[in-house]
Amino acid sequence: MKKAVSMLMVITMLLSLAGCGGNGDPGGEEKNGEYTLTVWYWGEQEAPGYKAYMEEMVKRYEKENPHITVEAILQESDNLYSAFRTAEAAEEGPDIQYMWGGTQAMEDVWKGNVSPISDYLSEEDLSVIEKASLLETNWDNKQWGIPAYGFTYGIAYDKEAMRTAGVDPEQPFNTWDEFMECCRKLKEAGITPLGMGLKDGFLPAWIGIFLGQQNLNSVNEMIDLMSGNESFTDEKYAEWLYKIEELKKAGYINEDILSLDLYQGQQTIENGTAAMTLHTQAYAVSLEKSLGADKIGFAKAPVFGDGKFADSIASPSQVYVIPKSAKHKEGAAKFLMFLQEEENIKSLYEMANVMMPNVNFKEEWLTSEVDKQVMKWKAENQNFCYQLYFAPMFESDGLIPTVQKMFSENLPPEDAAAELEEALKKCREQNPEVHEAFVDWSIAE
Repeated sequence: MKKAVSMLMVITMLLSLAGCGGNGDPGGEEKNGEYTLTVWYWGEQEAPGYKAYMEEMVKRYEKENPHITVEAILQESDNLYSAFRTAEAAEEGPDIQYMWGGTQAMEDVWKGNVSPISDYLSEEDLSVIEKASLLETNWDNKQWGIPAYGFTYGIAYDKEAMRTAGVDPEQPFNTWDEFMECCRKLKEAGITPLGMGLKDGFLPAWIGIFLGQQNLNSVNEMIDLMSGNESFTDEKYAEWLYKIEELKKAGYINEDILSLDLYQGQQTIENGTAAMTLHTQAYAVSLEKSLGADKIGFAKAPVFGDGKFADSIASPSQVYVIPKSAKHKEGAAKFLMFLQEEENIKSLYEMANVMMPNVNFKEEWLTSEVDKQVMKWKAENQNFCYQLYFAPMFESDGLIPTVQKMFSENLPPEDAAAELEEALKKCREQNPEVHEAFVDWSIAE
């Protein structure tokens, strides 16, 4: 009986593979032209409205392509990667997978879980996407990811709190010294300057995004740090840790930082317990819409460094990739280019408050003061996002516990830098494939 059941299972599987063409078919399309395209996506958590946008895109695509059914499934933050890797190990991955940008996507490239998207899209296809966004997932002369959307990091602040403290609400600071003076005035007015949450561990990378790049002149200097050609104890890489210490010692950060997670820390600006918080453009726009442009402002990181990236903005992309096991790779590429069409990138902005890094995005679409400010930054400043070039294990095993210890144990910044250097060495030893990828990685700038 067991043999008969086993034989039946084998026959059923073979018939199934014959029906769908299997992974041997370049596009994996069904023989009669009808198939289901599976999309695993994320984004609603970061850009409210993204779920509704994706549902609208599915309707439009199916209307234009009646032989194709698109099954788009919203993923949870905690298992976004684990669910994908489990499915990929069983060769049952989706046709399209959402990933956070930079090395958070490249790790799966290096693990062999992703197919090059440039095998299915031409240079002309990709030319509508901003070069800086493509570089984030370009490796070994191949393109591996395509933007799901872009967003920009900044400091959301309470304009009323600034007025109370005697700070110009339209231009509160540009340099680090001006930022510290702003914080001093806020504190003297009885207002906590900066609200943040460190409990869940996401914050250290955010602080790095705002401060960590300021002495760098090239993306490749960050790659050199990860590959072991540079040391975190060098002032060029470590100075931002001293800025954390400076803020902490001055009492400019909320006292309950260790008991709040990232999002709770960001909510301090909404509940009026802090004047400023680190935020994304999309969420700042939602605050502007709910509280008013006269209440919410959005500022760039204060400048202290002397590198080419000192006054850069962090405007990264979250990305879609095509898994190695995807059965409909050509169909996946076509759907991803459909998302890049002008009408659809306009809908993305209107429905989810995020901009697609696409040359066809039009400034005339902008409806908020925050977005207009961000568009101006993008025109005037270079784009560099510190976190996109982390070795993934470095964040979890190095940056998070080390910065947490700076608050929980008063770890000095020089000791923090040494601990981060040791974490990088451990990362290279335990992840040789990632280390080799960094050694081979170079970005033409």
